[in-house]
Amino acid sequence: MANGDASVARAPSLLDIRHDTVAHALALPGERRLPAASSRSSPEPYRRRILVCLDRSRFSEVCVPHAVSLAKTFKSSLTLVHVMQPSHQDAGPQTTDAFGWEISRQEARGYLERLEREVSQASGQSVDIRLEQGRPAERIVDVAREIAADLTVVGSRGEGGGAALNLGSTAQQILTLARTSVFIAQSSSSAPTAVSTKRILVPLDGSLRTESVLPAVKRIASAHGAEILLVHVVQEPLSTALLGAGEDMDLARKLAARLESGAHRYLEHLRQQLAHEGGPVRTIVARHVNEYQCLLEISQKEQTDLIVLSAHGSGCDSGQSFGSVAAYLLTHSLVPLLVLQDLPGEFHLDHEVDAKLGPPLRASYAPESV
Repeated sequence: MANGDASVARAPSLLDIRHDTVAHALALPGERRLPAASSRSSPEPYRRRILVCLDRSRFSEVCVPHAVSLAKTFKSSLTLVHVMQPSHQDAGPQTTDAFGWEISRQEARGYLERLEREVSQASGQSVDIRLEQGRPAERIVDVAREIAADLTVVGSRGEGGGAALNLGSTAQQILTLARTSVFIAQSSSSAPTAVSTKRILVPLDGSLRTESVLPAVKRIASAHGAEILLVHVVQEPLSTALLGAGEDMDLARKLAARLESGAHRYLEHLRQQLAHEGGPVRTIVARHVNEYQCLLEISQKEQTDLIVLSAHGSGCDSGQSFGSVAAYLLTHSLVPLLVLQDLPGEFHLDHEVDAKLGPPLRASYAPESV
């Protein structure tokens, strides 16, 4: 069990407290304090913005109450975007019926303007609309970059519907292209009128990257009176051609037991700090041969309403927008999922960038030893 990711500095994202108070989330060596999301005494240095993706279907409108809830919690402005897609992939309005295209455009704008009024009233925050044309995923990602969106909210399925376990094609393409934080709302035939979050699952691996979501989690939990469930999965050793001898398996099981014991202490340390700020917090340490499946099983058993995790864990591959755990949960979770991007902007963590980020930082929540 790692005591923290000592080689990476966390880039500010939508749900960071502030650019100039990031030290609260990244305590100096020897410090053991929990970042307090409610301890701001000066104005926000910038306006957080949430991009909400809509295709005018009931499946995509499930995004709206989640976006409203997040906007109220984090005082974020919202941008509603709809992309008009020509009948043929390579066609444009000039190659289609101009009159029909204009009617569709007016209908789409009327749809966005209606939602703009509803969302503004429900959230109490400023709301903009964007009516675009082209390939939906590409235009959405371009708009996110253009408006410097901190979070992109998208439904798991679009107007085509589809199986519950599969993301719609647009959502999949957005995840492939995006380098920002994302929220996947589980689509259904009827969008909820409000969000009720009572239990939040947070997967942790002991690294700074996974811990970096905790201030945001605490803020969401406080807004909803939700319970926080901290989870760590220890890999259960499997007998293979490389690990077949009895003595080797005994050694592997002893290591797993030691990791399990260390995980209990680690999560308990976090629980005490989070509980000190108020609100219920529980911990679960599980042993399983498949970490991804185990997290889904825990989520189902505990009837969680939301999963929050960082885009990468301790074994970060900066060439990928999302690490293996995040990528699996994004495509398989049956509950809403908030993935906070830990990479700085849209750049790789190469040596040049690392040098500019300054000296290594330790995880703020990790105990002295595990």
